[in-house]
Amino acid sequence: MTDEIPASSRTDVRQAIALTIATWALSAVLYLIPFHVFSGVTLYVFLTVLIICTIGAILSAGVYVVVRRTRSRHPAVRLAALGGAVFAMSGMLALVDASTSEWIARLAVSPQKPAPFGLRATNNFAALVWQFALLGAAFTVIEANNLARDRERELARAREMASKADAAASAARLAALRYQLNPHFLFNTLNAISSLIVTRDYEPADAMLGKLSEFLRATLAAAPEALIALEDELATLQHYLEIESARFGERLEVAFVCPSELNDALVPSFVLQPLVENAIKYGVAPSAEPVAVRVEATTDGDMLVIFVEDDAVPGDAPAKPGTGLGIANIRQRLETLYGSGGTLETARRDRGFVSILRIPLARRRASLPEGAA
Repeated sequence: MTDEIPASSRTDVRQAIALTIATWALSAVLYLIPFHVFSGVTLYVFLTVLIICTIGAILSAGVYVVVRRTRSRHPAVRLAALGGAVFAMSGMLALVDASTSEWIARLAVSPQKPAPFGLRATNNFAALVWQFALLGAAFTVIEANNLARDRERELARAREMASKADAAASAARLAALRYQLNPHFLFNTLNAISSLIVTRDYEPADAMLGKLSEFLRATLAAAPEALIALEDELATLQHYLEIESARFGERLEVAFVCPSELNDALVPSFVLQPLVENAIKYGVAPSAEPVAVRVEATTDGDMLVIFVEDDAVPGDAPAKPGTGLGIANIRQRLETLYGSGGTLETARRDRGFVSILRIPLARRRASLPEGAA
């Protein structure tokens, strides 16, 4: 039977072989018991039972092959195929026994005369059809279990592939969102450098170019989809603020408030720079007075909360509207990483503007938060 079955199902084939051998061995015992009790087991009876059970075990392979090959078909097709195989094998074995009974009787020098061919074949067929049917039912159960396991394995592989595809898609979305900010930031910075050159402020322009090079080296080295320690994010933010300090000088005041126990808290890379950039663009740039930009990290239960705020006084002229890219970008990244667990709230106040970032608190030494890519 192993030639008909793929190597991946050898366990099931071995089960079918063991079941077949056990069934026909038990049948041989049951056939011989009445003779042993009532008239004794003669050589003729022993040879007849041996031939029937040996050939029956061989023919059972045909029933198993039919069950195996139709296991994925419609139930009606499976039933019809099994019935045809059972009748065919039973009829074949009954004909073989009826045809060889007289030859076996002569070989065993038995005084017992076998029943007529037609009667013996009919009686044997009626008895054997039930035996092959029971074997067929047992084979069907084996193959049903085998098919269920195959489908579970296929489903598990499909889930794994879907999970990997989803993770890759999330990483790609995060990378696209992160890199989307780079042209946005570069445009604003280069525009500021251009303004300094136009006004012949070459020294601040040269300083900004140097700081810009350092900032880009720091930010582009980080994986865009990665979660990094808060202290590393604040260090990157410091590079950016050094660029803006070269532009605004004493008009820009910066304060970082981050307890040391939160240094290893995980945050999406490059998540704070757009918020600080907005504070500078809409708070510091239009103001003639010094403006303080404050970044503060704290906790609220199992959430990490980061405030980015400024105290700029609203001017008479309305602020130049922005594209809204930075805020929308951050919210998309939070949704991709945390689902509904990460939020960004913004609010304008009588004096200044505040952005409040809330994400699940996770540590660098711990596993990523649930929902993270």
